[in-house]
Amino acid sequence: MSMAMTTDVLQPIAATAAPSFPFSVNVFEGGSFDRAGWPSITDASNITMHVYQSREFLDVWMNTVGDAHRAQSFLVVVKHRERGPIFYLPLVVEKKFNVRLLRFMDAGVSDFNAPIVAPGAELTREEFAAIWLMILSRLPKVDVIDLQKIPGNIMGIPNPLTYLDCTPHGTCGHAITLSAMAANLNAATSVARLRKKLHRDFRRLNQLGETAFVINPPPAEADEIFTTLIQFKRQKYMATTGHDFLAMPGIRRFYREMAAPRQIGGLSHISALICAGKVVSAHLGFTSHGCFYYTFPAYDPAYRQYSVGHLLLQHLIDRCSFDKCATFDLGEGDAPYKNKLATHKLPLSDYESALSAAGLVYLQVRRARRSLATSSAHDWQPMESDDARAPKPINCPQHSNRQRKAIQQ
Repeated sequence: MSMAMTTDVLQPIAATAAPSFPFSVNVFEGGSFDRAGWPSITDASNITMHVYQSREFLDVWMNTVGDAHRAQSFLVVVKHRERGPIFYLPLVVEKKFNVRLLRFMDAGVSDFNAPIVAPGAELTREEFAAIWLMILSRLPKVDVIDLQKIPGNIMGIPNPLTYLDCTPHGTCGHAITLSAMAANLNAATSVARLRKKLHRDFRRLNQLGETAFVINPPPAEADEIFTTLIQFKRQKYMATTGHDFLAMPGIRRFYREMAAPRQIGGLSHISALICAGKVVSAHLGFTSHGCFYYTFPAYDPAYRQYSVGHLLLQHLIDRCSFDKCATFDLGEGDAPYKNKLATHKLPLSDYESALSAAGLVYLQVRRARRSLATSSAHDWQPMESDDARAPKPINCPQHSNRQRKAIQQ
């Protein structure tokens, strides 16, 4: 295979792989999960993945965000003739301003965009380059390859997409290895001070009314928590950015589906901190393969002085530690609380490439807009975030028997 290069424009020229080439590329259109043999979050086979690429997550995405964006979904499966599957890569083709874009199934709801990989089946740069051209040759013609938030590894396994000519994303992923957190819990005196502060905040909150944590409650209560969570989140978006992310096509439908009873306790996890019968902080996240994904939290700003968002976060960390989860994933973004809590960071990168003149113009215009937005941001002072005061991991206060009964398993 060969490629003809011009400035910022990459034109792949299709060619047939040599007969000795041991890899095959199959592309399945739409939600053909069974035909593709796509892994599930319940799959115990020898694969490594983030929840965002599981068949359960992608199925919801296709039927909500993907449908709203009129995206063409493709499930790419790469196999070795002897070793079997090498990686699974979910992609979509979207049209914007009459420009066809090759993207991940994301639109803002996925923190990490990566293939599902088979451990022990790492590719060389040359092997991946040949496979990548085969993938492009089997997909519809596009003007731009626009791949964002590519992690450097998938749970410690090298990510073959990093062989692309990537650039830094600008933010990192953050996670807590729970065994490491427990070993270093009392490593600094500042941790003890922060622990006392959260204990004090919890006691003060409890003076306003009976306080309890609720985890994956029955459907009616879960629906109430979700409705309140959406209200808090929308207020936060408008206060900090002036832009309601939940109003974007398919986004609210996506989270509504993730909070449905059939998802809770399997793919999804919903929780809240309740004070005097009122939801004061809430979170909707995911679980998969020993990892808890902290992705969609919000709190009532009227209770900010009680650190209600941090109290719920800490309760979830402690609960995951007790349940022997391996990792508590804090997601993408460099918020101060993530830098304080995380035991390690996950570098992220992007890959953008124009495959046509229209694609080149699209990328040039987008880069110009980003440059203007960055310049404007220097003149904008963000509101102080409750997240900026997040504590180090601690043990949450002990609850009374009556409070413990309120916690739903």
